[in-house]
Amino acid sequence: MSRVAHNLALSTQNEHLVIPSASNVHFSGEQLNESLLHLSAEERYAESGLEDLACTREAPSADTLLYRLKRLRSEDVHGMLIQANDRVLEELRKRGFFRRPVVAAIDLTDDPYYGEYNNRVRRSRRERGTNLFYTYASLHVVDDGRRVTISEIPVHQLDDHALIVERLISAAKARGIRICTLLIDRGFYSVDVMNKLDELGIRYLMPAIKNERIKRAIEDHHNGLIPNMVKFSIRNASEQQASFGLMVYPRKEAKETDPIHERYIVFATNMRYGQAFRLFPEIPDEYRKRWGIETGYRMQNQIKAKTTSTNYTVRLVYQMLSVIVYSVWILANMMLAIVLRIELRSPIIKLTQLKRVIRVRKEWPKRSP
Repeated sequence: MSRVAHNLALSTQNEHLVIPSASNVHFSGEQLNESLLHLSAEERYAESGLEDLACTREAPSADTLLYRLKRLRSEDVHGMLIQANDRVLEELRKRGFFRRPVVAAIDLTDDPYYGEYNNRVRRSRRERGTNLFYTYASLHVVDDGRRVTISEIPVHQLDDHALIVERLISAAKARGIRICTLLIDRGFYSVDVMNKLDELGIRYLMPAIKNERIKRAIEDHHNGLIPNMVKFSIRNASEQQASFGLMVYPRKEAKETDPIHERYIVFATNMRYGQAFRLFPEIPDEYRKRWGIETGYRMQNQIKAKTTSTNYTVRLVYQMLSVIVYSVWILANMMLAIVLRIELRSPIIKLTQLKRVIRVRKEWPKRSP
């Protein structure tokens, strides 16, 4: 099954990621795609990874690979690799992966950038020696056994969060994926985002930011003055308003010595009281699914080539390729679960097994893994 996944990853990549070449080039686009898949599986830099690969078979140099990638337009790269991921999603859909509505999550991920500031990078809290990042917004399915990236889009400094959310939700709808609940990070806690989700008819759950008004509400609940869910509203600088239900949930690990507002978790939701009331006892477990995104990011980082290049197109290729290989890995597990006639609750095939197959088939193409 890992060999099937490898072949699907490579054929999908070759079909959609068209790397420009001339008739007299020594390495074809397909050979460059093979090298990219190898670097992704090995988590290697192009320089060292391709030098090592050249010890077992003919391989392009890092200069050749990067030069050819830099000739691509970033907008074209993103479109091509989204189409590649869509092909994998379609295979999952055929196997019933999206038959029922899903719990989905939206989050941002940052890729540290060490070059000069440009209009594609975002400033954020300093981390790993820089406060500049290439940023991506992702929509993931986070149900147990159904964790896959639906869409991923680049985010720039002035991009509007409500527009980002709308684009990701629209991507799910366009692929026939129904969202029953959207788990969303507190970074999207804003009037514009909440109103946009209401407009789209998406029920959401997100942590509320504990400002002074929220802290007073927590204290009122603690003192028995209000129930565990009340109507609440926030305004932005333009005096626009968003209304939602504020849910107050006690932390299990809270101590009596903790400040009152630290003893509770607060969520914003647009669910009706009856829906929220039924969900209320499960909220910590339900929201934990949101961290399925973090699991996905960790796994994708295990199949992502490394680079010190500041070139946006190169970074985008590496990022999106990790998404595709991750999706193929999920598909391989789904296919095996169907063969074994079991419900897929957690991966059967380890990611390391798929990586080994990619390594062996690239380094020794005639040897069976």
